[in-house]
Amino acid sequence: MKLNKCIKKICIIYVTLVLVSTVLFPYSYAEKNYSKTITCDEEIPLNISYIENITKALSYIVFTEYDESKGEIAKGRAFGTKGEHKAAEVLFENMTNLGLYTQKDRIKNLKTSPFLTHKIDIHDFGLFLNKSGEIENVDCHIKPAMLGPFGSPLKISNNYSYKDLKIRTEHPKIFENNEEYVLIYNSSVPTAGKMIFSSNPTFKLLFGTYTKVIRDIYDRIRYPHYKGRIHIDSQDDTFDMPFSETVFPKICINGSVGNKITEKSDEYRISFYINQSLNNSVESYNVIGQINGTNPDKTIIVGCLYDCWWNQGTADSAIGMGIVMGLAKYFKENKIQPNYTIKFVGFGGEEYGMRGSKYYVANNSKEKIEYMLDLNQLGWNQTEPRLTLQVAGNDKRFLNEIWEVIEPEEYINKTNNLTDITPVHMPFGHISDDRSFALARPYFLPFRGIKTICFLKNGPWPNHHRDGMNHTKGDVFEYFDKTDVQATGELILKSLLHLSSN
Repeated sequence: MKLNKCIKKICIIYVTLVLVSTVLFPYSYAEKNYSKTITCDEEIPLNISYIENITKALSYIVFTEYDESKGEIAKGRAFGTKGEHKAAEVLFENMTNLGLYTQKDRIKNLKTSPFLTHKIDIHDFGLFLNKSGEIENVDCHIKPAMLGPFGSPLKISNNYSYKDLKIRTEHPKIFENNEEYVLIYNSSVPTAGKMIFSSNPTFKLLFGTYTKVIRDIYDRIRYPHYKGRIHIDSQDDTFDMPFSETVFPKICINGSVGNKITEKSDEYRISFYINQSLNNSVESYNVIGQINGTNPDKTIIVGCLYDCWWNQGTADSAIGMGIVMGLAKYFKENKIQPNYTIKFVGFGGEEYGMRGSKYYVANNSKEKIEYMLDLNQLGWNQTEPRLTLQVAGNDKRFLNEIWEVIEPEEYINKTNNLTDITPVHMPFGHISDDRSFALARPYFLPFRGIKTICFLKNGPWPNHHRDGMNHTKGDVFEYFDKTDVQATGELILKSLLHLSSN
């Protein structure tokens, strides 16, 4: 008994030290070493047309699966929607046609994750501007409130409806007798990378959302006439779809409308409504296509999210999912027999907190997963500001091994030096599905650890989580870049060939 207690104490101390070191030193750049780069005499013939077709099929679901002329909300491939269900069918059919052993695995609640099938559903919403009796219906996205009305804060299923609210740029003085109002803000360009490279990213990841909620609850008590906030996008023709939780309804509008309001905010009144309810039985799936290896007891996971927000979701991440399918096609057409079993996985519900990957790693606790390769934002380009393709690994030695294999200089050359590429050491994974695997089974655990690599193009990306102009602006298919897709797909394929023949 004393020995067991001693071992437990040692384990607790060790894990605590790892967590503290991650907070203080959340990431580090691995040493770049080009001297041992493995060369490849022949071009790797990934089928880019196939990847493009998969990408287009997933991107255009926002158009094909919804009838907005009848008032239906086009929710793209969002978690648990019929658009996500259609995407799962597309993946299942194509995996089956490739000759993979394919299954759709429904995401369920687990003891360790009891809320994987919970979310707030939006059934209807609208935003209207009133200027001198002229009513304008405004294209927008409204993020639901995570708490109910002031008198019933636990009642999440609710219909918020407000008319002719005053628009303010700041809260009034506390003791003024005020009419009901909303606040309006100019939003900066969000990026998945901004949080990572801020001064203390792990702290913000763990506590940032809760800090916002506490602040909002404080404002709710302090300003009883405060009913919501409007965020003006940095671009004229798009609006954001934020993922952070909020106490007040959060309304996002495009820059052209927002700037018009702020110029003469005293002349406008705003009305909005949102009908929302709690859904505790969301239907969503992981789609899995398998190639058996000569050593079937060990597995490599090659995965990507296939859900998105209420937009085309091309770069985030129909392209990444298309590359996963392209890798599977390459292995099948070239009749490659890997040493390890390879599972090509489309994860559902990533945008709602990595639901699919959390379920997979918990529900397959006995599976001996050697490696997890995760694809996220990939395959598009922009000249300004410059982006960086991050190769992020949870284990430094493994990261350096992959870095030597992928020939980073070739990626720079093939993409016409428009994008940087760098290795990043992230002990607990990136903000992507690899994090579920890195957290659940850290690489240093004997016989159970999983080594992870995440490929994610990072930097200030103005179209991140953006929609607009009837789903034709923002993160859309027109930004599919064949050159970048080919260069990215080839370096990931080199990694997979190396690991599956090791």
